[in-house]
Formats: sequence, C-alpha cells, structure tokens
Amino acid sequence: MRNKSRIGMAMLLTAGGILAQPAPKPATLPSGPSPAAAPVPAAPLEKKFKLASGRSADIYRQGVRLLDERQYERAIQVFDAVIVDRGTRTEGAYYWKAYALRRLGKNSEALGALSELESGYPGSRWKNDAKALEVEIRQASGSGAPPASQDDEELKLLALNGLVQNEPESAVPLLEKMLTSGKSSPRMKQRALYVLAQSKNAKARELVTQYARGGSNPDIQLTAIDYLGAMGTPEGAAALADIYRSSTDGAVKRVALQGMARGRDKSMLLQVAKNESDLDLKKEAIRYLGRGEFQDALKEMYRTETDHGVRTTIIWTIGDHGKPGPLVELARAEKDPAMKKEIVRRLSEMRSKEAQAYLLELLQE
Repeated sequence: MRNKSRIGMAMLLTAGGILAQPAPKPATLPSGPSPAAAPVPAAPLEKKFKLASGRSADIYRQGVRLLDERQYERAIQVFDAVIVDRGTRTEGAYYWKAYALRRLGKNSEALGALSELESGYPGSRWKNDAKALEVEIRQASGSGAPPASQDDEELKLLALNGLVQNEPESAVPLLEKMLTSGKSSPRMKQRALYVLAQSKNAKARELVTQYARGGSNPDIQLTAIDYLGAMGTPEGAAALADIYRSSTDGAVKRVALQGMARGRDKSMLLQVAKNESDLDLKKEAIRYLGRGEFQDALKEMYRTETDHGVRTTIIWTIGDHGKPGPLVELARAEKDPAMKKEIVRRLSEMRSKEAQAYLLELLQE
C-alpha cells in the first residue's frame, strides 16, 4: 500500500512536462474526460503566445493540456509558437501538432507536419512515435473522418486497469502498445504508464525503468522517471542514480532529483549536493536535504562552499528544519558580513528562545 500511495502522490508533480492533475486513487481511473474549456478568441491567444515565445517549455505544456481538453485548434496555435521559438520542445511540438491535425481530420496537413519533423530532426527521439502516427494516418487515408473518440480510449484503459490487477501477463503488452500508438493522446499515454507503475508485475516495472532511461520520447521519459521515484524500490533508486549521472539533460536531472527526494534516497542527494557543478541543480539537491540527520553535512558544506547563492540556500534549508542551533553556530564563526546578515535574517524569522537570545547578544555587542 505504501508504494501505491507514493505513486498517487507522483501525479501531483509537473516535471517532465505533462503532470498537472491530482492522482486518482490506486487502481482507479476517472470515468470520463475533462470538460472542454470555453473558447478563447484567436487574437488575444496569439498575442499571449507571441509575448511568451522565449518560454517554449511552458507554452508546450499549455499545448499538451489543450490536447487533453480536445481543444485541437488552440493546441495547434500553441505548438506553432513553440516551433517558431526553436527551443528544446520543438520536436515534440511537431509531433503533437500532427496529432491535433489528425484529430481534426486534416490528414494531409498532419503528414506535412510529420514530414517537417523527419527532415528537420532526422535523429529525433520522437521518430518512432512519428512513424506510428504516420501509419495510423495513412491507414485512415481517404475517409477524411477524425479518429474514434477519446471516450473509447478511456474505456479501453479502464478495462486494462482491471486486467493488470488480475491478468498482468496479458495486460502489460497491451499497455505497452498503447504507449507507442499514434492514436493515443498525451493523457492516455500518461495513464497507461501510470497503470504499469502500479503493477507488481516484473515486466511492467521493467518497462517503467526502460522508459525512464530514455526508451521513448522525452515526454514519456520524464513521466517515467517521476513514477520510478514514486515506486520507492531499491531497483528504482539505483536506476534514478544512474540516470542522473549519465544524463546531460537538465530537465531529466531535475526530475530525477525529485524522484530521489520522493524515494527518500538521501545518500544520493547528498552526493549531488556535494559534487554537482551545475549550481541550480546543486541548490535543488540541498533543498531536498532539509532533514535533521543531514544538518552536520550541510554545515560542513557551508564552511567549504564559495558560491554566495549556494551558501544562502544552505542557510535557509537548515533554517527550514526549525532548529536555530546550527545557524547560531555558523553565525558566530562567519567572517563575511553579507553572509552573516543572511544567517541573522533567517534567525530573525524563527520563533525560538535560542534564536532570540542570539539576536539579543548581537544588540549588546
């Protein structure tokens, strides 16, 4: 039960790119799709995305949410903005634009978007997904009709959810097929992975690890990494550590850190905090270490660290634990006036007799 509750909590994150809604209870999926939001005029929408064009990752997530709400015309506008921006999400934007066009029955335009993806990014990790979608479109060529409703996919996944509890050997291959299908929406791919992550079946967990290591497109990888941490298994913790060490992708590393925190792999977080050269990731690992058993390690890091921002993060992380003693100790030894001010600022916000006593001591100097 403990592992399942952790996986439920994983649905509250948004790391990887498509996690936004609270999780359903274990082995339970929603009975229907989310209602579509009210239409928004095109002009204000275009202006909004044009102004935010430098933030393609944020815009991309908006596009994915619009797909799940079946607002395909608006989603296409969003993905076009991402494509113009030419950021890290451009390849995914081409794929989901083609998917949205297919849902609207615009098959020739959808194939055009896939062709642009293939010619512009021949080594793309979206290549297999794009091929699957292209096959699905060409099989439907001539009818011009949109594909079956998303409700049909929901029913299929509900059925699979029941099967995986009782007949995992037969359900797991079907879930894997759903993850690679060109017919599956972002939400359906996420839910298929969610069901796999809940399963105790060895093959199911092996697939989650495979996807977390990059066995599919980047969206699926980030979701799988998040679920890997939520499973809380020794194998999952080892895979997360390996993924973090081997990856050069900041988004992958960040979600892996979240997974380590969720799986309570504090020893690996401490290694990252001590050795990471990327200061943003280093600070993030430090924030996840705000527990009593690591106060001494954080104090030692503070004494040897030279970056002002990292030292400030350590101060506030230690303070978040609620015990002023370590901060008073650091303040008394601190020779840098700016850093001493940071420590005193943190102590001034703590309701503690020990903190107040030190503040009085300063006033009497």
